[in-house]
Amino acid sequence: MGIKIMPNWRRTSLCNFDSSGEEFTHLFFVFALTRGVHRRKFITMLKRRTLSIMLIFCAALFALEFDGSFEVVTPSGSLNFGFVERGGARFTTTDEIAKYSDNRFYSAIKRKETLSIGGESYTFSPDNQFVTVAGRTYEMPIATIVTGNALLVPLESFIEIMADRARMAVDFSGGKAVFTSEGEVQRPAIQPQPTQAHEELAVPAAPVAEKKPPEADVQQDKPSEVVADTPAPPRKTKWFIMIDPGHGGKDPGASAKDGTREKTLVLDIAKKVAEAFKGDERFEVQLTRDDDTFIPLQKRTEMANSRNADIFVSIHCNAARNKDARGTQVFFLAPARSDHARATAALENSAIFLEEPTDSMDVLDFIMADVIQNEFLRESSRLAVLVEESIARDAGIPARGPAGAGFYVLNGCFMPAILVEAAFLSNVEDARLLAQESFRQRIADGIADGLREFIRELPE
Repeated sequence: MGIKIMPNWRRTSLCNFDSSGEEFTHLFFVFALTRGVHRRKFITMLKRRTLSIMLIFCAALFALEFDGSFEVVTPSGSLNFGFVERGGARFTTTDEIAKYSDNRFYSAIKRKETLSIGGESYTFSPDNQFVTVAGRTYEMPIATIVTGNALLVPLESFIEIMADRARMAVDFSGGKAVFTSEGEVQRPAIQPQPTQAHEELAVPAAPVAEKKPPEADVQQDKPSEVVADTPAPPRKTKWFIMIDPGHGGKDPGASAKDGTREKTLVLDIAKKVAEAFKGDERFEVQLTRDDDTFIPLQKRTEMANSRNADIFVSIHCNAARNKDARGTQVFFLAPARSDHARATAALENSAIFLEEPTDSMDVLDFIMADVIQNEFLRESSRLAVLVEESIARDAGIPARGPAGAGFYVLNGCFMPAILVEAAFLSNVEDARLLAQESFRQRIADGIADGLREFIRELPE
């Protein structure tokens, strides 16, 4: 979807609103409709958000400065990596490596970053000596380092691994690294077990006791070797999902022509989603409400965070002035790119005007919320794609295409989070379908299937 997500050890783009005049015009319009106490609340929130952005931009001025550049000469051309020196060793950053990467993926849940180089995936973890390349695990003599906005990778070890993958030797003399086919190329003695469901290290051909301990200096004459008898981190086996039926109590949400209310329909769908996971010990599902209760938007987010939920799903029904608009759509938290996305967010955010005035986040809370949420942007957008496709397939309803928008209920979720608009109550056909229990069941099945597919896709 063209979305670039940066891990939390790097600078992030933190503004949740477009800087366009149209976005602020829309915001002012909503602001003008509120009562005085809410106007003051919005002014305070906007001031704090502006301050948080300014503080982060100031922090960017202190970005990592390189001590030099190191050239790597390969058969296909030269590569240049900026490096810093730490404890006598040279480190480059994953940002530098990404200059030569075909693809880049960061899992906030796993805290792993994967970069595709030459058609092979290199996976790094913070403060970790192990690098996984195309299913094979290498041990570097020193671990990666998280510093400020960067993940540092031991440069010489990374180069040696690249050379090994190319079945070549590497010569570090002359102030640069040169890949060469001359001489015997030493390779790791350990092969991964291809049948394992997770990363597993096999037994080496030579006894571990015969291995010479690595030197402190990362410049070696042979490629980094795979370590033996080191168990791979176990795959997560239990997933906690927070399902949020939108609206409730004094907030009815949208209504169909026959008076059917959104709050009633989405509660039924949410209960069916929870039911779909019953009996599966891998999942624990909780609803933010299981009856006709009003819950403030921020409270819903806090419930998910306090339970350390792995995924947050808020379920709603859509409505629009255009009565021909129909279909399902799934949103994630990001700047809105269309009038429809902005209008949908404004509709769902209107519940905030029914809430009692409370103390909002302080400045530090806003900064931390922004930093952490940006970890999950890419995962949330992918989750939105999978859930929308699954709903469209299971329920036989048009998919409108996942989109980003500024939904208040998603703001502050420290996990992948989406908002599902099941269908349009303002459309005659969609409203007719939503009134059918069997259709709501198919919507719920689609949500559950999409969640399962998302979890299956997560890297080890």
